[in-house]
Amino acid sequence: MNRTTIPLLTSLFVLGASTMAGASLTTWQAEVAIGTAPAATVFTPTSGASPAVVDVGALSGDRSFEFIYFSNGASASQALIGSQAVASGRQGLKAEQWNNTGLYGMTDFGVADYNSTTTSIINLDTHLVYTSDGVDTQMYLNGSLAYTFVGVDLTLTGLNGLAAASSADHTSFFDLLSGSVLGFASYDSALSPAEVSAHYNAFVVPEPASTGMLLLAGLGLARRRRR
Repeated sequence: MNRTTIPLLTSLFVLGASTMAGASLTTWQAEVAIGTAPAATVFTPTSGASPAVVDVGALSGDRSFEFIYFSNGASASQALIGSQAVASGRQGLKAEQWNNTGLYGMTDFGVADYNSTTTSIINLDTHLVYTSDGVDTQMYLNGSLAYTFVGVDLTLTGLNGLAAASSADHTSFFDLLSGSVLGFASYDSALSPAEVSAHYNAFVVPEPASTGMLLLAGLGLARRRRR
């Protein structure tokens, strides 16, 4: 093999990896539309440096919140979503629970912080789902059940901060995410374990067409360099 083949192939695979990362968000978005219908979606990145107020829908009883996010972990408390407003549920879902615990958690503002025993993932795109049956809340991390908040249900509804928690009047933010929410969906229903797994797999498994084209292009380059 010619010496220049390896760098060329390496460059190709780096480019392909970037392409497949974009494809994985696209395939996840398509999967969100299958099965339980979302109440609201945000498919454009929302940074903790510039949080947004979003309407998650008029949710009641069972509900779920799904995130694809990235965090560098550089904060003592990081909310993926939440608000101090009573009408919004007065709750926050944490990529890192106060105070610099390094654990996922939930907070009922003004009432209590609830810590999981699951270490927060940093510096990697992560799929996270909180889902509740109206009594307990299950937390799924990268497709698998990671923790159950026993006796703590999801109360978020209506207007909430995304990539942070919002104040009661939604004019300011706190517990900013040190990173971005890359994709979000809320549901007025509890997602089943099978649905959570399907959504995660849609995110991490690249589109077959992307993988096939990448391999074919690599083989073509290798053949040219041998001549």
